[in-house]
Amino acid sequence: MPLHRMTLHSFLGLISWYSKFLPNFVSVAEPLLRDTSNAEFDWTDSADCSFKALKELLSRSPVLALFDPSLPIIVSTDASGYGLGGVLTQMHPDETEKTVAFASRTLTAAERKYSTVEKEALACVWAVEKGRPYLWGQHFTLRTDHRALTTLLATKGIGRAGMRVARWSAHLLCYTYDVIYRPGSLNCAADCLSQFPLPTKSDGVLDPEMVAFVTGLPTLSVENFLSASESCSKLAMLRSQISQGWPKTSHDLDPALVPFFRIRDELCVDGVLVRRGEHRAIVPSALRSQLVNLAHETHQGIVQTKRRLRDLFWWPQMDAQVQSAVSSCLTCQMNDKSAKTAPAPLQPVRLPPDPWQKLGIDIVGPFDSGPSDCRFAISLIDYHSKWPEVAFGPNVTAEVVTCFLHSVFSREGNPQCVVTDNGPQFISSVFADFLKERGISHIRSSIYYPQGNAAVECWNRVLKECILSVEQMGKPWKHAVTEFLQNYRATPHSTTGVSPSELLHHRKMCTKLNIFPVGPKSDKCARVMDTVSNKQLKSKTYTDKRRGAKYPTFKPGDRVRVKRPVHVRKGASKFSPPLNIEKQIGKSTFVLSDKKKWNASKLTRFKGPVATQHEGLQSQVTFDLRRSNRVCRSPVWLKDYSKDNL
Repeated sequence: MPLHRMTLHSFLGLISWYSKFLPNFVSVAEPLLRDTSNAEFDWTDSADCSFKALKELLSRSPVLALFDPSLPIIVSTDASGYGLGGVLTQMHPDETEKTVAFASRTLTAAERKYSTVEKEALACVWAVEKGRPYLWGQHFTLRTDHRALTTLLATKGIGRAGMRVARWSAHLLCYTYDVIYRPGSLNCAADCLSQFPLPTKSDGVLDPEMVAFVTGLPTLSVENFLSASESCSKLAMLRSQISQGWPKTSHDLDPALVPFFRIRDELCVDGVLVRRGEHRAIVPSALRSQLVNLAHETHQGIVQTKRRLRDLFWWPQMDAQVQSAVSSCLTCQMNDKSAKTAPAPLQPVRLPPDPWQKLGIDIVGPFDSGPSDCRFAISLIDYHSKWPEVAFGPNVTAEVVTCFLHSVFSREGNPQCVVTDNGPQFISSVFADFLKERGISHIRSSIYYPQGNAAVECWNRVLKECILSVEQMGKPWKHAVTEFLQNYRATPHSTTGVSPSELLHHRKMCTKLNIFPVGPKSDKCARVMDTVSNKQLKSKTYTDKRRGAKYPTFKPGDRVRVKRPVHVRKGASKFSPPLNIEKQIGKSTFVLSDKKKWNASKLTRFKGPVATQHEGLQSQVTFDLRRSNRVCRSPVWLKDYSKDNL
């Protein structure tokens, strides 16, 4: 048998053996095995044909796929007594797991002395670092057949593992991942690679270098620019138009040349080039995307990228293309450069028709300077009458909150619904059972959006001011706050114009200030609905204008990122990984794929990659060439200008 044919059969035999671990790969190997099983087949005579067929079959493999940042990422690892193996795969929409990259290496003499758990941990750390170009900034699943690593490599496992594993676990803290266990019988691919590892020192191209080579942009040269300018049909028409002269109006021009009409006096022909002024060349259509990518190569912002291009080049709608490309850049979006949120318009809460129908509840604290039994405060307010209730305590468990509500409800009765935030006390089963037993509905505001329960938040601000005054005067907290509650309940509210006591109990409260008999009920109670509606409309108009509020344009299916709270650690991203919008439950409230409710003011749109063909490579940019909505006005000094004066 000729040597080349023997090499081919060895390679195909390896494919057939490997198909035991990846059954889908059989469909690739079988046709070629069937063709080469013929005794009369001669590799020497059909070398080019067979080699091309082999490449074509491998490129159409149902098992292999190019990396897609929008798909779930899985890293499977395994370790043997002498090697490490790792497989980077992704789950596709058709529920198939396709491979992006394989990796393996031989253990060194020192590493072979590691314990089993240390070898398995080393395989995980090495595989993640090997796939760093794919995994950095992405959430992925780390799959291992060693169950102990599901806790040892998690953040909570630091301190319980050996020093070496703990150090490796800390090394992975810069990644976002979940560790899951997979039995060895199902971890075939990684097990195969660890059983037959590559040498430690490989002369081949390393994966990070290969990724940089594949994703890098082709080199731009003068010859390429001149060739593209000569073959560009638009520039050919432009050169011809410049040579024969421009018409008086743009109506007589070809639509492709209309954008050049306003700068016609600045254009000149230099061979096959068209220049604007002395130094700025008009870029042919085929090279515009490449130039934008080169100018944005180091991920500068929109302004800096425009400045780089404006100094050397020009083409119609260049600024719009740069802005769209930078806004769609995955790297810039993930490092928060182009991620911006917009405040949503104010949504006034309709005043309930009767008192004690809708209540707002919240937790205030902890207070560090007060008495030990006043570390926290449970605050409650009625949406209709603005009647407040406050209770202090050393802690605020769900049992303490329900005990406070039981005491209040025994005096005023059960409401129809309560509004809370997403604190642990309010999402507990104890609190849910308490409300269910009394037939009270529960409304939770959006996460990290206190404006969703604005009534109680406004009362909390008043309560904190009262506590600050009490602390400065050195009075007992509980006694002073109780006195303040009496005065607050007897004072006309700024929104309703009526005192909380009068709206809730239909009578005026007598205090130390009432030295004369209490007067009759105010006639403002009958007009309270109109009064509140007018004040809410006025407040909404003023607030939306001051904050520059915008109505959200998100819709179910869009990909967004959530702005995290202010207390994120330094150097961390201020926005979450991309999530999908599942449904809209309010004018500015959305439920995301994390099953949580978020307000539109916390969301920013994430522009996923849209592939556009560019010089044989895939460019991850999109173009939104919409004109600006700015209103262009002539300068004031031209108001007396007339063509007749010329």
